[in-house]
Amino acid sequence: MIITIGRQLGSGGRETGQKLASALGIAYYDKELLEITAKKSGLNQRLFEQADEHTQRGLPAGMLGIRFPLFGDSSPHNCGLSHEMLFQIQSDVIRSLAERQSCVFIGRCADYILRDRTDCLNIFICANDDDRLRRIMSYQNITVEKARSMMESIDKKRAAYYNYYTNKTWGMAASYHFCLNSSILGIDEITEFVKRVSIGSSGKE
Repeated sequence: MIITIGRQLGSGGRETGQKLASALGIAYYDKELLEITAKKSGLNQRLFEQADEHTQRGLPAGMLGIRFPLFGDSSPHNCGLSHEMLFQIQSDVIRSLAERQSCVFIGRCADYILRDRTDCLNIFICANDDDRLRRIMSYQNITVEKARSMMESIDKKRAAYYNYYTNKTWGMAASYHFCLNSSILGIDEITEFVKRVSIGSSGKE
């Protein structure tokens, strides 16, 4: 049972994923993927953090080996890694985790990476702008102006990242099994719905 969740910023996608993982008793991966990928690859975690859900233009010029070492102190600082290489490394980790256990993945093109699996349920969570702004203001403790700027900027980066690597369209219904609006359904109702669908599709009672 694999569930991937794409999400607009402030839509409650992360909270939904956490509740789903808890309700189903399965693993949950969001930012945790960065630490796991860094450990498995031997690369510096900050490298993956800088590139997280960004396209090539989001990688600051010269960040490879100049701001921090890629490996340990004794390893070369510049090994010419590209965003595509970092994406491939993370993709291999996602596939490996999905092969070993049931889990929920948040973002990072997991639906595309796991596209050949028949046990994968892909959903996208959106919400009305007012609800998204309230949620962003609450957990970031910022003004509505800053929340709006953050919402637009991060959504734009997520869309560019997804579209670039998948040749699909971020947030468009055709790219997922279900697109759900948390402003209408609520996070708890979405969680229960996805739980029922995932259990039904996995053949469990």
